[in-house]
Parts: sequence; structure tokens; C-alpha cells
Amino acid sequence: MKKWYMWLVASILIVGLMTACGTDNQEEPQTEETPSEETEDQTTGSGEATAFPITITDATGTEVIIEEEPQSLISLVPSNTEIVYALDGFDRLIAVTDNDDFPEEVKEIESIGGMEFNVEKIIASNPDLVLANAMNSEEGLDQIRNAGVTVLVVKNASSFDELYDSIQMVGNALGNAEEAENVIISMQDRITAIQTKASEIDEADQATVWVEIWPAPDMYTTGKGTFMHEMLEMINAKNAAGNQDGWPMFTEEDAVVLNPDVIITTYGHVEGMENAVEDVLARTAWTEVEAVKNERVYNVEANIVERPGPRLIEGVEKLAKLIYPDVFEN
Repeated sequence: MKKWYMWLVASILIVGLMTACGTDNQEEPQTEETPSEETEDQTTGSGEATAFPITITDATGTEVIIEEEPQSLISLVPSNTEIVYALDGFDRLIAVTDNDDFPEEVKEIESIGGMEFNVEKIIASNPDLVLANAMNSEEGLDQIRNAGVTVLVVKNASSFDELYDSIQMVGNALGNAEEAENVIISMQDRITAIQTKASEIDEADQATVWVEIWPAPDMYTTGKGTFMHEMLEMINAKNAAGNQDGWPMFTEEDAVVLNPDVIITTYGHVEGMENAVEDVLARTAWTEVEAVKNERVYNVEANIVERPGPRLIEGVEKLAKLIYPDVFEN
């Protein structure tokens, strides 16, 4: 568990660094289908079955042709697996990664390794479709493509709009476009309900929230351009590090100065860090911080607030209830 979470934090920081350096391809095409003579009559969530073959422009800008509705899938990241599960395609998965942990049944599916996936094993499995991610090794993906296996790269989403695009892309690729549209609409409806309640919160009553994705001495938090920042905005809360981009590192001294009303940790499920909340409350330098004085320190499972999948809506609802219990528990 600790090894997986350290990989997650490392991945988050790499993406944040890429964004800060301007190398996160901002011209990367949105999830869309490329019209062609073969695919003019295909549907993308209109309630009718998708017509194959279908051509989809993936996160790398590659036009991927899927000849027939795929019956065997391999997912190279947990977020893709969760999307497939939400789209009723779980029974088509023949392999996933060591890092997959949802749903519970995923542990019974064969693994092809971690981020450094086993190329030979994937090729030998002869899947109809490999669902990759922009964070996966391009060299490894090329080897899979060169073996004649269809690879679809899904964007490493960092906003809800990008996540909706990813869900729709996977839905189109699986022939489950209608299911994808339904998942997106459900998420949007739940967010609208949250925002309606959140609009009742006066500016003077807005909570300032410090999100801690890794503790001192290398203390990291979440800034603009992240799911957590967007979630806090949805529930009408203030991100204590909202003037920063990505996942900035803070010293403990600088974090204390922010004096948040609420502290959210996301590493309390990591082996050896189960006492995250108690450890924060016990920090001697934080005794005058409002969140510590009022014991408003909570741990939230990282997967529902950081993993770009359909369960992020659960993360929004969880944060809303923790930060504003009087508003959202009713």
C-alpha cells in the first residue's frame, strides 16, 4: 500500500512539474471522434449502439481505429479500470496492474505489473484493446502497437471536464457510449445539487482548507489546476494554497502561517501512516492553528479525491460533509 501511494504522489508531482514548466501539452486534442466515411453513422451517447469500426483521436493525437466492439481489455492504470467498471465493461477485463484496488473483485484479475508493465505478457494475452494513460511509457506502448495490438491512450485528466471527456472516450471505444453519457449526467447532477447547497454559505462563513497529500519534512499540498482545488471551489470552500499551481511543496512554517479552519490529509490509508490525523493534531508548532484547536482534521481516501475516475463525485460529497456538516448532512 505504501509503495503504491508513493508512486501516486510521485506521479502527481511529475505532472505538477510538467505543468509548471509548460510541458503539459496544452494543445493536446480533446477526446473526440474523427469523422470518416466508415464512421459517419456512429453514435457517441445518443442512446443508440455504437457502429464499428470507429475512429477515435486519443490523448496523443493518434487516430485509433477500433474495428469491432472489443471483448477483451487490458487496463494499464487504475483510473481506466474504474471507468470501465462504471460503464458495465468490467467483465471484459482480462488484465490490470498491481496498483488496481477497486472494485474489490479486481484483485482476482491477472496483473501485468505496475507502471513498468510487462510488454511481453500483454502481447501474449492478445487483447482486443489496451487502455493506456498519458503517463505510461511511450516506448512500451509502441512495442505493443508494433505487435498489432490496438492501444488507446486516455488523457491523465486534471479537471472534471477532462474526466468527462475520458469517460466518453472509453465509452465510445467499448461500444458503451450511452452508459458513458449516463455516468457523466449522473455526476453532473450530483455536483449541481452540491453547488446549490453550497451557494447558501456566506463568504464570511467560508472555510479555509489545507490539503496535505504528504507530510513534513517534504510537505506537499494541492493548488490550482487539480481536482482537489476544483472540489473545494464546488463546495464554496477556500483552498489555503489556492494561489499556487499544481502540487507545491511547503515548509511546515509556511503552512502554519496559512492558519486553515480545516485540514484534510489524504495519506492516512498508507501503511505506516494510519495515524495521520492524530499526528497532525500532535504537532507542537500547530497548536494555535484553528483546525488543530478545534480538532477539525480529517483523512480522506486519496483514491476518491485524486484518482481521475467516476468515484471523484464521492470525493466531492465526502469533502462537503466534512467541511460543512451543518449544510450537507441534512
